[in-house]
Amino acid sequence: MKPNTVAIPTTVLSSVETLDELQDWLTAQNPKLMAGLRAARREDRAGKFKPWKPRHLPCRAASKPRAQVPRKNNF
Repeated sequence: MKPNTVAIPTTVLSSVETLDELQDWLTAQNPKLMAGLRAARREDRAGKFKPWKPRHLPCRAASKPRAQVPRKNNF
């Protein structure tokens, strides 16, 4: 598993009915994760957050024609 990934079994997701139950499960699995999420929320509420910046993918060159996809007639 990737280091910044949390795996939540589908059985857990299908059995929780509230966010509190999910939070309880996450806390039991990894208390540091919930502490980090709470700290991030406090910073967010205080206006101390970094704006999200999407990763930009390189644009296709304007000189390359776009591929034409044939359309089906649905008659």
